[in-house]
Amino acid sequence: MKEIDFALMLMKDGKISAAKDMLADLLESDPQNPDILFHLGMCYSQLDNPEKAVQVLSACVKHHSGYADAYVALGYAYALLRENGPAREHFQKALEIDPENSFALQNLGNLYGMENDFAQAIECFEKSLAVNPADQQTAYSAGYACFQTGKLDKAEKYFGVAVDLDRSTQLAEAAMEMMRSIAERSR
Repeated sequence: MKEIDFALMLMKDGKISAAKDMLADLLESDPQNPDILFHLGMCYSQLDNPEKAVQVLSACVKHHSGYADAYVALGYAYALLRENGPAREHFQKALEIDPENSFALQNLGNLYGMENDFAQAIECFEKSLAVNPADQQTAYSAGYACFQTGKLDKAEKYFGVAVDLDRSTQLAEAAMEMMRSIAERSR
Protein backbone atom coordinates (compact mmCIF):
# COMPACT_ATOMS: atom_id res chain seq x y z
CA MET A 1 0.00 0.00 0.00
CA LYS A 2 1.36 3.41 -0.98
CA GLU A 3 1.80 5.88 1.84
CA ILE A 4 -0.71 8.34 0.36
CA ASP A 5 -3.31 5.56 0.26
CA PHE A 6 -2.66 4.90 3.94
CA ALA A 7 -3.06 8.62 4.69
CA LEU A 8 -6.38 8.63 2.82
CA MET A 9 -7.50 5.61 4.82
CA LEU A 10 -6.62 7.50 8.02
CA MET A 11 -8.71 10.44 6.81
CA LYS A 12 -11.65 8.15 6.05
CA ASP A 13 -11.35 6.70 9.57
CA GLY A 14 -11.47 10.20 11.07
CA LYS A 15 -7.80 10.22 12.08
CA ILE A 16 -7.24 13.59 10.47
CA SER A 17 -4.26 14.70 12.55
CA ALA A 18 -2.34 11.49 11.81
CA ALA A 19 -3.19 11.80 8.11
CA LYS A 20 -2.03 15.43 8.13
CA ASP A 21 1.31 14.46 9.64
CA MET A 22 1.84 11.70 7.10
CA LEU A 23 0.86 13.94 4.17
CA ALA A 24 3.14 16.73 5.41
CA ASP A 25 6.03 14.25 5.48
CA LEU A 26 5.17 13.05 1.97
CA LEU A 27 5.03 16.63 0.73
CA GLU A 28 8.67 17.17 1.68
CA SER A 29 9.78 14.58 -0.90
CA ASP A 30 7.19 15.58 -3.53
CA PRO A 31 6.31 19.28 -2.99
CA GLN A 32 4.16 19.70 -6.11
CA ASN A 33 2.16 16.47 -5.94
CA PRO A 34 -1.47 17.57 -6.49
CA ASP A 35 -3.01 14.73 -4.50
CA ILE A 36 -0.78 15.31 -1.49
CA LEU A 37 -1.39 19.06 -1.59
CA PHE A 38 -5.16 18.63 -1.99
CA HIS A 39 -5.59 16.13 0.83
CA LEU A 40 -3.21 17.99 3.12
CA GLY A 41 -5.24 21.15 2.54
CA MET A 42 -8.42 19.22 3.32
CA CYS A 43 -6.86 17.99 6.57
CA TYR A 44 -6.01 21.54 7.61
CA SER A 45 -9.59 22.65 6.93
CA GLN A 46 -10.97 19.76 8.96
CA LEU A 47 -8.55 20.54 11.77
CA ASP A 48 -9.83 24.13 11.90
CA ASN A 49 -6.69 25.66 10.43
CA PRO A 50 -8.09 27.39 7.34
CA GLU A 51 -5.11 29.74 7.05
CA LYS A 52 -2.77 26.79 6.52
CA ALA A 53 -5.36 25.16 4.22
CA VAL A 54 -5.39 28.29 2.04
CA GLN A 55 -1.58 28.24 1.87
CA VAL A 56 -1.37 24.57 0.84
CA LEU A 57 -4.35 24.62 -1.53
CA SER A 58 -3.09 27.82 -3.19
CA ALA A 59 0.12 25.95 -3.98
CA CYS A 60 -1.95 23.11 -5.38
CA VAL A 61 -3.92 25.29 -7.81
CA LYS A 62 -0.78 27.25 -8.71
CA HIS A 63 0.89 24.10 -9.97
CA HIS A 64 -2.26 22.31 -11.14
CA SER A 65 -4.65 24.93 -12.50
CA GLY A 66 -7.13 22.37 -13.87
CA TYR A 67 -7.82 20.66 -10.53
CA ALA A 68 -11.47 21.63 -9.93
CA ASP A 69 -11.78 19.94 -6.54
CA ALA A 70 -8.74 21.85 -5.28
CA TYR A 71 -10.51 25.11 -6.16
CA VAL A 72 -13.58 23.90 -4.26
CA ALA A 73 -11.44 23.05 -1.22
CA LEU A 74 -9.68 26.42 -1.45
CA GLY A 75 -13.03 28.19 -1.66
CA TYR A 76 -14.22 26.24 1.38
CA ALA A 77 -11.11 27.26 3.34
CA TYR A 78 -11.77 30.91 2.46
CA ALA A 79 -15.40 30.46 3.53
CA LEU A 80 -14.16 29.17 6.90
CA LEU A 81 -12.19 32.41 7.17
CA ARG A 82 -15.41 34.30 6.32
CA GLU A 83 -13.74 35.70 3.20
CA ASN A 84 -16.74 35.35 0.92
CA GLY A 85 -15.26 37.11 -2.11
CA PRO A 86 -12.30 34.75 -2.56
CA ALA A 87 -14.51 31.79 -1.61
CA ARG A 88 -17.00 32.65 -4.38
CA GLU A 89 -14.18 33.19 -6.90
CA HIS A 90 -12.73 29.76 -6.24
CA PHE A 91 -16.09 27.97 -6.35
CA GLN A 92 -16.80 29.70 -9.67
CA LYS A 93 -13.34 28.77 -10.99
CA ALA A 94 -14.08 25.13 -10.13
CA LEU A 95 -17.33 25.42 -12.10
CA GLU A 96 -15.49 26.88 -15.09
CA ILE A 97 -13.34 23.75 -15.09
CA ASP A 98 -16.16 21.33 -14.26
CA PRO A 99 -19.65 22.85 -14.65
CA GLU A 100 -21.24 19.81 -13.00
CA ASN A 101 -19.06 19.78 -9.89
CA SER A 102 -21.72 19.14 -7.27
CA PHE A 103 -19.40 20.16 -4.41
CA ALA A 104 -18.72 23.55 -6.00
CA LEU A 105 -22.45 24.03 -6.65
CA GLN A 106 -23.39 23.05 -3.10
CA ASN A 107 -20.75 25.26 -1.51
CA LEU A 108 -21.60 28.21 -3.74
CA GLY A 109 -25.27 27.71 -2.83
CA ASN A 110 -24.36 27.70 0.85
CA LEU A 111 -22.41 30.92 0.38
CA TYR A 112 -25.36 32.59 -1.35
CA GLY A 113 -27.63 31.35 1.44
CA MET A 114 -25.37 32.86 4.11
CA GLU A 115 -25.65 36.14 2.20
CA ASN A 116 -29.47 35.81 2.09
CA ASP A 117 -29.42 35.54 -1.70
CA PHE A 118 -31.80 32.60 -1.63
CA ALA A 119 -32.75 32.79 -5.31
CA GLN A 120 -29.12 32.19 -6.32
CA ALA A 121 -28.78 29.56 -3.60
CA ILE A 122 -31.80 27.65 -4.94
CA GLU A 123 -30.37 27.72 -8.46
CA CYS A 124 -27.07 26.26 -7.23
CA PHE A 125 -28.72 23.62 -5.06
CA GLU A 126 -31.02 22.51 -7.88
CA LYS A 127 -28.07 22.17 -10.28
CA SER A 128 -26.16 20.22 -7.63
CA LEU A 129 -29.11 17.88 -7.04
CA ALA A 130 -29.41 17.29 -10.78
CA VAL A 131 -25.83 15.97 -10.69
CA ASN A 132 -26.01 14.24 -7.31
CA PRO A 133 -29.64 13.54 -6.35
CA ALA A 134 -28.58 11.44 -3.34
CA ASP A 135 -27.04 14.37 -1.44
CA GLN A 136 -29.19 14.77 1.65
CA GLN A 137 -27.49 17.98 2.79
CA THR A 138 -28.11 19.69 -0.54
CA ALA A 139 -31.75 18.54 -0.60
CA TYR A 140 -32.25 20.00 2.88
CA SER A 141 -30.45 23.23 1.92
CA ALA A 142 -32.64 23.58 -1.19
CA GLY A 143 -35.71 23.13 0.99
CA TYR A 144 -34.49 25.71 3.46
CA ALA A 145 -33.73 28.27 0.74
CA CYS A 146 -37.18 27.71 -0.79
CA PHE A 147 -38.76 28.07 2.66
CA GLN A 148 -36.97 31.40 3.14
CA THR A 149 -38.38 32.71 -0.15
CA GLY A 150 -41.92 31.56 0.61
CA LYS A 151 -41.88 28.78 -2.01
CA LEU A 152 -43.45 26.36 0.45
CA ASP A 153 -44.49 23.70 -2.08
CA LYS A 154 -40.93 23.43 -3.38
CA ALA A 155 -39.56 23.57 0.16
CA GLU A 156 -41.78 20.68 1.21
CA LYS A 157 -40.68 18.70 -1.85
CA TYR A 158 -36.98 19.13 -1.06
CA PHE A 159 -37.44 18.43 2.64
CA GLY A 160 -39.28 15.26 1.63
CA VAL A 161 -36.34 14.24 -0.55
CA ALA A 162 -33.98 14.80 2.38
CA VAL A 163 -36.15 12.61 4.62
CA ASP A 164 -36.52 9.87 2.01
CA LEU A 165 -32.76 9.66 1.45
CA ASP A 166 -32.08 8.58 5.04
CA ARG A 167 -34.66 8.84 7.80
CA SER A 168 -32.13 7.96 10.52
CA THR A 169 -30.14 11.21 10.39
CA GLN A 170 -30.47 14.41 12.36
CA LEU A 171 -30.86 16.20 9.05
CA ALA A 172 -33.94 14.08 8.28
CA GLU A 173 -35.35 15.00 11.70
CA ALA A 174 -34.76 18.69 10.94
CA ALA A 175 -36.42 18.28 7.54
CA MET A 176 -39.45 16.62 9.14
CA GLU A 177 -39.69 19.51 11.61
CA MET A 178 -39.62 21.99 8.71
CA MET A 179 -42.35 19.99 6.95
CA ARG A 180 -44.49 20.18 10.12
CA SER A 181 -43.89 23.94 10.20
CA ILE A 182 -45.03 24.25 6.59
CA ALA A 183 -48.13 22.16 7.32
CA GLU A 184 -48.99 24.42 10.30
CA ARG A 185 -48.61 27.53 8.13
CA SER A 186 -50.93 26.03 5.55
CA ARG A 187 -53.79 25.54 8.04
